[in-house]
Amino acid sequence: MSDNHIPDDLTPENLDEIATERQRMFTRGFWISLLKGREGLGDTFWAGNYLAGLIYLPIMIVLLTLASFAPIFSPLLSASFVVFGIYLLAVARAVAVAKPKGNSGLFTRALGVIWTLMSAASVIVYAPFVAGQ
Repeated sequence: MSDNHIPDDLTPENLDEIATERQRMFTRGFWISLLKGREGLGDTFWAGNYLAGLIYLPIMIVLLTLASFAPIFSPLLSASFVVFGIYLLAVARAVAVAKPKGNSGLFTRALGVIWTLMSAASVIVYAPFVAGQ
């Protein structure tokens, strides 16, 4: 497990160390580690689902805008939903193998996997309908 980058002391005196850790979330290495399930369970769930969603949302909005003015972009919009859904399936797998940092146990892991699978399913199922057809 690669949790050696987590500060030992999360008090306000260590804000620089915490900021450095958060900047790491925007590196390729972090995302590879996340998808392999090597990050903590919480980071894997929250960053995998919602930080990625914050990155995907502007792309989806641009594609939605383009598709509304030029229908030729509609298949790209649907494809982006499918790609994001497949990504979420990979996150569900990572959540299933990630190690919790505390004693959160099996219930938290199972809930995270179920939640992520439901998100992936809803994105993939919705994909054919986003093209305005």
